[in-house]
Amino acid sequence: MRKYFLILLVPIASLSLYSCKKSDTNNSGGSGGGTFTATINGTSETFTLQATGTLIRSTADNQKRLDFNGISKDGQYRLIITVGEETSTGNGVTQGDHLVQLFNDDDPNTPQDESIDADAFLTLSTSLGGGSWLTDVDSEKGNIHISANSSNTTSGTVSGSFNGTLTSLGGGTNYTITGGTFNNIKYSVLN
Repeated sequence: MRKYFLILLVPIASLSLYSCKKSDTNNSGGSGGGTFTATINGTSETFTLQATGTLIRSTADNQKRLDFNGISKDGQYRLIITVGEETSTGNGVTQGDHLVQLFNDDDPNTPQDESIDADAFLTLSTSLGGGSWLTDVDSEKGNIHISANSSNTTSGTVSGSFNGTLTSLGGGTNYTITGGTFNNIKYSVLN
């Protein structure tokens, strides 16, 4: 998973400011269908999916990664859920727990790379207004759970739960995400 995580972390690591135009198909179900909720720092948020999720497979690297994202109904947050696996087999992700633990505390007594130690992560961006977003670099600890019998590879849907603690490495705001759920999130398989 290191290659895919590094590809995604490069833009995040720069505390990037970027613009994201909301989809014209943002209705109560969003263009991606399903539901997506979480409590962020004690406030319950409901997210509108921005598009159908994607399961990207790389047979050359024998890896795959499922991503989907939503914007909170109040427009304050964008949250991206990512689950990766070191296999390109199949059209879904493994049921069960997927550890979120990125940018671990560095131990100068160990020579190995301690920045990536998991197969899943959460990316939270805050609105700057006008369609622009701030994505901080966070130390992450948490879990994404894919429910039993929920990764339906025939219809391309996934359900589960998630939680996490995001601690800003740049002195920004820290976030606690609890009670996160996603139900029947549609995804497309890309090779």
